[in-house]
This record gives sequence, structure tokens and C-alpha cells, in this order.
Amino acid sequence: MKKFISSTSLVVVFFFLSCHTSYKAEQVQYSSYRIQNTGAAGTSFSALLFHYSDSVNKLMNKVIGENESVLDKKRQANVLGYFIADAYLYMARKRHGEQVVAAFMNSGGVRLPELAAGPITLGKIFELMPFDNQMMVVKMKGSFLKQYLDTLLVRDGIIQSGLTLNVANKISEKVMVGDKPLDPNTEYTIVHSDYVVNNTPFLKDIYRNTDGYLLRDAIIDYVKSMSEQGKKIIVQNSGRVNYAE
Repeated sequence: MKKFISSTSLVVVFFFLSCHTSYKAEQVQYSSYRIQNTGAAGTSFSALLFHYSDSVNKLMNKVIGENESVLDKKRQANVLGYFIADAYLYMARKRHGEQVVAAFMNSGGVRLPELAAGPITLGKIFELMPFDNQMMVVKMKGSFLKQYLDTLLVRDGIIQSGLTLNVANKISEKVMVGDKPLDPNTEYTIVHSDYVVNNTPFLKDIYRNTDGYLLRDAIIDYVKSMSEQGKKIIVQNSGRVNYAE
């Protein structure tokens, strides 16, 4: 299907129309700015956006899959973040092969507090991931991956798919890659957000590559793929990251 409007433009139209049409965004985060000299130009822009109102409204209300239970956002059990990481890993393996062993998600990029049980609409995914961030493939040795995990624990915690680990005193222990212990000398392929990779000094010297695949599209494609297989979205949280008491 040809895209009649760019992804970035669609986001703009979507959030503008969410205030004026039947699709209602659950939550929009914003900053306050003073707008001056409004007039004919603003009216013309509004008229242009409303030209797309019917098609965008129908598109955003389209159900693309179903969620088994409520997925919420918590620091040490960010099930909503795990859902996103699962989507990245699933789609990365489809695009780049089984050598991709893990996927990461940054907590600041999760833009909804929860995703309700039941039907998942396209518009809800745009609310969850409104940015045009791309999937970045990176490679690092196991010793470096261990260090990266520890840097995450110092800050916002670990949101990932493909790994299991224990955490004690903000240090990762017993890290498993799939069903095998982390090997400090093995090079691993993982996926992450290009925004995070490009803006994290710790990751500045590692191999990276992207083919322009949007993370939002990865989530959408994952939900659609599960639906086509007759499956609901189910996130396995138990045992993924085990925090010591």
C-alpha cells in the first residue's frame, strides 16, 4: 500500500485531529509555548489537516491485534516496556536473522502509562511510540554487554528481551543469553533505538547499522503478525530480571 503522507506528517495530523474528531488520544505530553501572530495562516493549516480527517480517523481506529491483559509501566517490572522490546527482537530476527540475540528499550521512550487489555488500535501504537526512531543493529562483546547492563541498572533499570539476569546492589549477575551463560569473549548482535545508541557516550565506539526501519513500525508489524497467527499479545515477565530482596 502506498503511503500518501509521510510518517512524520501522519503523527502531526493524528495528534491535531485527536482533539477535533472521534479518535481521542489517551495522553499527550507537551510543553507550554506562547504562540503569536495567529490568523489566516493558522486557519489555512487547520483546513488542510481537516481534509484528511476521515481517512486518518478511520486509520487510527483500526484494530490490528488484541492484548491478553493490562501492560503497565513500572521501574522494576516494566511489562509495557518488555512488550516493546519483544516486538523489536521478533521483528529484528525476521529482518536480520536469528543471530540477533537481544533487544533493548529505554524507559523514557515508553509514552503511555499502560496498554489496556482488549483490542489494540493503530492509534494506540502511535500514542505509545510517537517518535520516528529507527531500529539500530549493534554488535558488542559479552564483556562490554555486561558493563552496559550495569550502567543501565545505575540509571533507569533494564528493559530488554532475549536475556535473563539477576540483580544485586545494582550489579547484573548470572546473565543468560537465551539458554546459555553470557560469554565475555563472544560478540553479540543486539538491537536498540538509534536515538539511544547515538546519544549514549558509553556506546559511541561500537559497531552500528540501520536500514531505516522505524521502531513504531516494528511494534505495529509485531502486533499484526501475532494477530495473523491467531495469538493475543502476552508478555512473559517472570524471571526476565530478578531483583534481590
